[in-house]
This record gives sequence, C-alpha cells and structure tokens, in this order.
Amino acid sequence: MAATVETWAGREEPFPFLGPVEPPLSKPAPPAKLTFEEANDVAAGRIFELIEGMIIYKMPDDKHSDVQGILGGEIFVYLKANPIGRVRPEFMLRFWPEDKYNSRMPDLSVILNESFKDERYGSRAPDLAIEIVSQYDRWNDLFAKAQLYLEKGSRVVWIVDPYQKGVMVFTASERRWVNDTLACPEVLPGFSINVPDIFSWPAAPAKQAE
Repeated sequence: MAATVETWAGREEPFPFLGPVEPPLSKPAPPAKLTFEEANDVAAGRIFELIEGMIIYKMPDDKHSDVQGILGGEIFVYLKANPIGRVRPEFMLRFWPEDKYNSRMPDLSVILNESFKDERYGSRAPDLAIEIVSQYDRWNDLFAKAQLYLEKGSRVVWIVDPYQKGVMVFTASERRWVNDTLACPEVLPGFSINVPDIFSWPAAPAKQAE
C-alpha cells in the first residue's frame, strides 16, 4: 500500500506520513512580558532587541551585511590610525538600569576612549550609533530609535539605507540626508567616505588573458 505524502508549506515533505504519531510535549508559553534575562534564554544566541518586554529579532539581509562589513571596516582602519576609540558591531545596550524590559542593539557602535567603560552591556548610547536599514525595517521605528540614542548619550546617529543609497544623519540640532560625502567631525575628526562606496563591494580585478 503506497504511503500518503503530506505537503509542507506547499512543498512535498521530505518524509512520508505513515500513520498517527504522538503529539509533541507541550512547552509552557513564555511570559507575555519578558525581562532581559528571560528574553536572553528564549533567544538562545540569536541577536535581538527587547522593546517593552517583547523580543524583536534582528534579521539582517544581504545588503545590510555588506554595508555593515564595509562601513565597520572603514571605521576600524580610521581608528587604527587614530586610536581615539573603538567600533563594535551588534553591541547590546542596557541604558535603563531601573528597567528590565528594554534593550537596544545598534548595528555599529563607535565609542570614544573617554566614554568607554569595561562592561558587558553598554550603559549609555555610543558616541556614534549606526543603524543599517534591512528590507522590513520601518522608518518610523528607526527615527524613534535615533531619537532614543540621542537622548541616551549619542552625539550623532546614522541611518544607512542601502535601498535608497543614502544616509540620514541625526544630531541634537538637525536631521539631514547625505548621498555624496559622509563625515562625522563631532566624533571622528578627519574621517570621510564617499557614500556610494558604502554600497559597493570592491570588485576583483579582471584576469588578464594569458
């Protein structure tokens, strides 16, 4: 007798269904509002932010990852030549000592030496906080996050958009769109990068015909 093949999300399941199986043991539902410690256990190593007790997993796509690599590398090279601070990818911030239901994680954090503390999680926002837009990010959420970073200690916030190929720069006094040359004299004096270069991975040189 031929086995009945069930479908799985519109595709053929890799194993045929051969009869009834015991239901899996039910797991207790997590609390409706998680503390940071509870969220960390639930996340089990996945990168996340905690917003009012709700886990928001960070889901970087290919464009996001390329920009993070390029921009983080450029800032590292600058800081190697000018050792005034450090750049950290995906650095968890817990700048609410009284609030166990919130955390944030910029895609890149630039922390100057005078602001640096040897701590597992950041207790203030970085001097330069950088968020990189992924496909399903919403600008309202990114604007709110930029404002939060400024309130919690950032001097400058960049929202880098690989889809529109530009950077929104936030300071306490202004907000501007940059698509030519990006600089940050407030935090990284002398640093600059052509914005198109942030979104273009260096191409390998063409091989010459032998």
